[in-house]
Amino acid sequence: MTKPGRNDPCHCGSGQKYKKCHMKEDRAAEKERVQVQHAANYIRRDLLTFARDERFAELFALGLPLYWNDYYDASNAEQMSQPEALRFFDWFVFDHAPADGRRLIELYAEEKMEDLSSHQQEIAANWVNAGAGGLYELTAYEGQTLFLQDYFTGEEFTVYEGGGRGNVELGDAIITRLVPVADRLELSTTAAYLPAAEITNIKAKIEAAKEAYLAEHSEASHTEFMRQHSHLLVHHALQEAKNQGRPPVARLDANRTDAKMQKVARGMARFKR
Repeated sequence: MTKPGRNDPCHCGSGQKYKKCHMKEDRAAEKERVQVQHAANYIRRDLLTFARDERFAELFALGLPLYWNDYYDASNAEQMSQPEALRFFDWFVFDHAPADGRRLIELYAEEKMEDLSSHQQEIAANWVNAGAGGLYELTAYEGQTLFLQDYFTGEEFTVYEGGGRGNVELGDAIITRLVPVADRLELSTTAAYLPAAEITNIKAKIEAAKEAYLAEHSEASHTEFMRQHSHLLVHHALQEAKNQGRPPVARLDANRTDAKMQKVARGMARFKR
């Protein structure tokens, strides 16, 4: 909605000038929205810092080959591109768990909450309960609003993405996580793109994995299953890229443009053994 000028009629239809009606309320709401967005961006950055703590080095070393299907491990982690590093750490923080079952997002909220602002606390608390990584088909879009459908459950979501749909076409899918920011959903970090032609048999793969998982965890929810198996979405995308003759990961791309490495990826070298 385009905001009226100060002396224009108010959008509420009262007949009063905007400055005499809803302008003050709208400005307060916009200020609040900006503060919440800044808080979400801070938590995104702070989670990266938290996850790179030395105490998680062993978990990191175990998680890399699991997530990347052995294309990356602790010996070459610094060769990840920045988008790859961001996607890995998103999974590492939200879905991956050590033997005792405590995810890093839970530890972060428990340890850091008192040091956060009220807006940051709200974001952190909400993100502890964010869903698992998933696969979402783009069914429609309007500017920065994406209409997504969970490829496995059929559930529909309206999502805000500042960059719009990018190169994703209708019918294509993205591997991402949806997180709440104030009254809307956003992508937790940089998403992976899966063209419609490369979705192929991913549903059968996930259904087979879910059947095996439920045989041992009969009461588990779809979210609980996906937390344990969202990396299979990445494995599928890697295989499809290879099938299409594309380098599955950045370190195998002879023509990559970030040869000097991005800052996030460089920071992970501390985990090398």
